[in-house]
Amino acid sequence: MNTENEEMKNSQIKKVERYRWLIWLILAATYVFVTFHRMSAAVVKDDLQKAFGIGAVQFAVIGSMYFYAYFIMQIPSGILADKIGPKKTVFIFSLIAAVGSIFFGLAPSLNIAYISRFFVGIGVSVVFVCLVKIQSRWFYSRNFALMIGFSGLAANLGAIIAQTPLVIAVNNFGWRNTFVYMGIIMVMFAVLTFIFVKDDPTDMGLPGMDEIENRPRVTVNLNIFQALGSILSNPRTWIISIVYIGLYTGYTVILGTFGTPFLMTVYSIKKVEAANYIISAVVGSAVSGLVIGYLSDKFKARKSILIISSVVTLIMWVIFIYVKLPLTLLSVYLFVFGFMMTAFTLCWTVGNEVNDRRLSGMATGVVNCVGFLGAAIIPVIMGNILDANKNMPEIGYKKAYLVLILLVAVSTVFSFFVTETHATNVYEDRK
Repeated sequence: MNTENEEMKNSQIKKVERYRWLIWLILAATYVFVTFHRMSAAVVKDDLQKAFGIGAVQFAVIGSMYFYAYFIMQIPSGILADKIGPKKTVFIFSLIAAVGSIFFGLAPSLNIAYISRFFVGIGVSVVFVCLVKIQSRWFYSRNFALMIGFSGLAANLGAIIAQTPLVIAVNNFGWRNTFVYMGIIMVMFAVLTFIFVKDDPTDMGLPGMDEIENRPRVTVNLNIFQALGSILSNPRTWIISIVYIGLYTGYTVILGTFGTPFLMTVYSIKKVEAANYIISAVVGSAVSGLVIGYLSDKFKARKSILIISSVVTLIMWVIFIYVKLPLTLLSVYLFVFGFMMTAFTLCWTVGNEVNDRRLSGMATGVVNCVGFLGAAIIPVIMGNILDANKNMPEIGYKKAYLVLILLVAVSTVFSFFVTETHATNVYEDRK
């Protein structure tokens, strides 16, 4: 009898291990479009400025509206993921993102473009938090950082689509139609989410990961304000969030806002060529997410990797902005650059490991919230500096990027104070 029960349980575990990949692939594919929208502004900068008759500041605001929305929604996203589940959350908000993308493509005025981008940000803001939540409910905890790396791979695929492929699409269909089509595709993934995604193996009558891993069963019947207060009052949350803000803001600026225009100005190259160079950073980022996640899990090291990556990223930022590199080296440099700065993926892991694991959605949301605040504000500051130096664009970029470099420097300092979790949840031991 015991043998039969064991065989049945093993069969159920295999079903969990198979079906989880279908769920993950649907949400990861949805996340591709999240990062596409996040990084697309740089490539269509000239098109947007021409369509709406705007300068660098207004362009930066178009990009930042996405991040303002993302910032506002990160904590609510965590609450929604923990309370009503990833399935309902992603389905509803993907439809909001789709409407925003379609209206952005059809926008007759700058104000409508602002509002549309804001709704895109609102809609896509929930996807990553829900993806992390799914990973915590369907995958083994020992592989958490690696799965975060796989999620980063999906993100970077979206960033790649937002470079040269977007240039090609815009050249063939126009920027307006391209964003309309992206909205329609988002609707399709919302439908797939509704049909196939399950919040937990128990929703299919299968054993949950708590049972499979013999860990205390997780419940979410918590007071929201108490739960949020627990995360916000935890100093370890704020330390890892400040590390995140520098690394991630830099990542979004170079890939999504002023990276392509900077290369076009400083190196006197065309948009497609500049976008191809940026793809080198994206590829480095994609590789990094997997490698860093694997090494971090294997050696149970979070802090040392973050310190090394932060210091190297800071140095590389200074060189990138203030030293004109030979074009023959630029692709390799940007690959390494993208690789090092993508250590920010560990910030999500640490954010979960230093807080109550029942609150993975909220913890991820809080860390993201801080990072996206930087991604929203810094480009606008940079845009003002660029407009003030429009007659000397190269000097303007050096002044503008100094703001970002100072933020990265602050994050680097804080990396030395991160709690080393050794790939385990330390909340109970260190609260």
